[in-house]
Amino acid sequence: MFRGSLPTTAQQIICQMVKDWQVEDVYVGCSGNFTIERVLKNCIPARLHSNDVTVYSCLLGRYFTGQPLNVKLRADYNGVMKFVEKYMDDDAGTIAVMLILSKMAFCLTCKTNAYYERIIAAYKAQFENLWAATKEKISQVTPFISSMYEGDVCEWINKIPNDAGFICYPPFFAGDYEKMFRAIEEIFDWQPPKFENINKDRIHDLFCKLVNRNYFMFGTNDKLDEFKEYLAGVSQTTNRAVPIYIYAKSKKSIIVTPRQKVKSPAIQRLGANEDIGGELNLIKLKSEEFQALRSQYMNYHIKPGAEMLSVGVTADGKLIGVYAFSADCSLAKMYTYIDMPNAYLLSDFPVAPSKYKRLAKLVLYAALSKESKEIAESAMNKRIFTLTTTAFSKKPVSMKYRGLFNLLTKTKLDGTAEGETDISKIYYGNGYKLNYGAKMGEWTLAEGLAMWLKKYGAELETK
Repeated sequence: MFRGSLPTTAQQIICQMVKDWQVEDVYVGCSGNFTIERVLKNCIPARLHSNDVTVYSCLLGRYFTGQPLNVKLRADYNGVMKFVEKYMDDDAGTIAVMLILSKMAFCLTCKTNAYYERIIAAYKAQFENLWAATKEKISQVTPFISSMYEGDVCEWINKIPNDAGFICYPPFFAGDYEKMFRAIEEIFDWQPPKFENINKDRIHDLFCKLVNRNYFMFGTNDKLDEFKEYLAGVSQTTNRAVPIYIYAKSKKSIIVTPRQKVKSPAIQRLGANEDIGGELNLIKLKSEEFQALRSQYMNYHIKPGAEMLSVGVTADGKLIGVYAFSADCSLAKMYTYIDMPNAYLLSDFPVAPSKYKRLAKLVLYAALSKESKEIAESAMNKRIFTLTTTAFSKKPVSMKYRGLFNLLTKTKLDGTAEGETDISKIYYGNGYKLNYGAKMGEWTLAEGLAMWLKKYGAELETK
C-alpha cells in the first residue's frame, strides 16, 4: 500500500535497539512513508512524533495524527487525472487517491509516449476498483502518531527535548523525493511547508547534534569514519544492495549481511572438446542453482544481483550457458532509445572450458529468442518487446553484445585512485559503462542456433 521503505533487516535492527531506550517520546525525522513509526508502535510504549516536507508524507502524517487533510484538487488542473476529484469524498478516500497517484507518478511527469499512455489508460480503467480496495485498507488504520512537524528537520532538531529519543534516515540526494512526488503536487492544492533542501553538509551538521543526545539513531548509505564509535548496525539485503549503516549509543551490535544458498544442478555440462549441434532448449533454474553456476562461471569481480528468473540453455540436453532476468530495471528513460516494456538481462555467461570462442554469443541468441520472450512475459505478466543490459568494458564497445544488441548509451568512467586494491571498484570504476538493448522474439531457438553456427561455429579457442 505504501511506497518502498527500509528493508526488513534494518527495521529489525532499529526495533531491537530502541527496546532498550528509557524514553516517553520518540521523534522521527524525515519520516517518508512512516516505516520507522510503524515499526516503533509495536516495539516501544512511547509517544511518536513525525516530520517531513513532501505532499505525500505530510498528508499521510495528518491522517496518522487524526488531523484534517485540508487538501483538494487544484482549480487550474485539467490533466488526464482530473476525474479523481470525485473519489476525494473524505480523508480516507483522498489518501487512497494519493497512494494510487504515487504509484503512477512516473507516467504523469515523464515525456508522453505510447508506453506511458497505455499505463495511464490501464490505471484509469481500473481506478475505481483500486481506489475502493486501497480506501478499505487505509480506513482500518487508526491514528498512532502524536504529532506531525511539517518543516525542515535540521531546524526541528533544535526544538526537541534532550531527554527524548530521535531517529533519522534522511534522503541522500538533494530534491530526490520532491521530484518523485511532483505529479501529486501538480494535482493537489495544499499549503507546502517552507524548508531548505537537504544536502550532505546539512546532514553532517544534523548528525553532529544527534551524537550529543543520550538516545539517538541515524542511518546512512555511507560509512562515516568520524562517527565510527557509534556504529551499531549494518544491514545489507543482497551482495549488490547499498549497505545501510546505523549509528547509535548502544551496547548491542547487529550486522545482517546476505547469505547465498547454492546447489549444483543435476545436469550435464558441455565438455571442453564437445561439438554443438542438434537442438537448443531452455530450462528454468532454481535460485540456488543459478547462484552455484554464477559462482563457478561468471567473472568474480562482478557483484551478483538478485535475479527474478534464471534460465539454463541446453544443447542436446547438455548445459552450454545461463542467463537471468531482473525485475528491477535500473536503466533510466529507456523509452528514449527502445520500445517498451522491456526486460533487464541481469546476467549471462557460458560454461567453461569450451572449444568455442564465441559460446557466449549463443547464450545471447537464446536469450533473445521467441521462446525466451514467452518465458519472460509469463514471469513478468506483461508483454515484453525488448531486452536491455549493462556492460563494463575497458574499451568503448563490448564485443560480446556487439552485433546482437544496439549500444544505447556510453559513459566514460572516472577511474579509481592510484593504489586502489578493491578489484570490484577497479572493475566498475575504469573504462566504460555501456547500456545495450535489442528486440526480443526475432527468431526461434532453432533459427538462433543456425545463425550462430554459420557466423561463429567455426571460431574455436586457440590453445
